[in-house]
Amino acid sequence: MKPLTRMIVSVTLLSFVGISFWLKNTYAFPITNQYPITQARDTDRESNDDVEEQQEASQLQRLAKITPQQAQQIAEKAVGGQAQRVKLDNENGNLIYSVEIEQQEVNIDAGNGQVLYVQKTTQDNEAMEEASRPRSSIQVPHSQDNEHETNDDN
Repeated sequence: MKPLTRMIVSVTLLSFVGISFWLKNTYAFPITNQYPITQARDTDRESNDDVEEQQEASQLQRLAKITPQQAQQIAEKAVGGQAQRVKLDNENGNLIYSVEIEQQEVNIDAGNGQVLYVQKTTQDNEAMEEASRPRSSIQVPHSQDNEHETNDDN
């Protein structure tokens, strides 16, 4: 084969391969979602919130002197019944375990395991004045959102 013919055939084949590759990458994946970036940001925000909650829960758990299981046992002994839920809370700067037993919420000092108070869950949460509630032995600084709660469900 002549060199000129060989060059023309080579250029033609390379052009065909290049155009095929470009077409494949351009049209192989049709766009089905017009707003993928917005969805990714929402997912990222939710996962960031989850990470922050886990970090906060870990920090609060390190401050607690008793375990969720110990708090559950103390609450069950104090009021009788079986605990449905145990949460470690930063309630207005007081580190407490809130143990839900039937229609009651038993609040246990996360530092020394004492029962601080028992509140019926059917009552308004603000029924007992916060100022009159006993304070826990571990004080935690308030954050901007004043909502410190970790779930230690058993």
